[in-house]
Amino acid sequence: MSGYRRYRKPPVVEALCEIYFTGSAWDDTVPGRFYDCVQEDFPDRRQQEIREAHVTLFAGGETAAGVRRLPPRMQFFSKKGDRLVQIGRDLLVINQLRPYPHFEAWEPAIYRALDVYRGLTEPEGFIRLGVRYINKVVIPRPTIRMEEYFTVYPNLPSAMGDAHGPFMVRVELPSQKGGHAVLVTFGSAPVENPEESVHLLDIYDIFQTEKVVALDEIEREVRTAHENVKTAFEGSITERLRSLFEEVNPS
Repeated sequence: MSGYRRYRKPPVVEALCEIYFTGSAWDDTVPGRFYDCVQEDFPDRRQQEIREAHVTLFAGGETAAGVRRLPPRMQFFSKKGDRLVQIGRDLLVINQLRPYPHFEAWEPAIYRALDVYRGLTEPEGFIRLGVRYINKVVIPRPTIRMEEYFTVYPNLPSAMGDAHGPFMVRVELPSQKGGHAVLVTFGSAPVENPEESVHLLDIYDIFQTEKVVALDEIEREVRTAHENVKTAFEGSITERLRSLFEEVNPS
């Protein structure tokens, strides 16, 4: 992965890797035992309540909406608050917050957390994996021409003019790598400084399969997902925007 571009000021505000397992031997003691294994690096633990909205359709066309409480998710934060690990039944999520170093520095944390989860719950395998990068792009100009900084943006008919307000563009891209798809979401974001333009570029690679995949395949699929995310990111921006991120040793 040494051929990837690297930036002194990457726009990443959060990167995460999520792994959905099947057949985990989960019980109420797992969070405590997991904490015992990781507390040196992740001393701050919290419980996150999860709620899910649902709508029920009855015969005759009547509907009823409600919110169901899902099993809680345990979160373990690093001393600096720049990393966290989240666990639940058949679920492991590893988050990297600001400051984002680079993938080679973050990747080992994924496998360390995986080794602990795997040792405690002995899952049969995994059925879904996601790698997601959320980028906050701040441009020091109140107004910009989108095509000067991005290759993905709203393309309006000339009769409507070239100015527009808040927007969001979302597209799902199939990958040549089996089982992977890339979801790119790009849109405007709240502005704190009126002299700046702010946009969010959210790139999410999802690997999903109907069959159970061996745990030993996780590293390969994580790297494939990261490669897809990087390709989508670099394909979404221009050289002018790269200059704001201050590329390190550009070729």
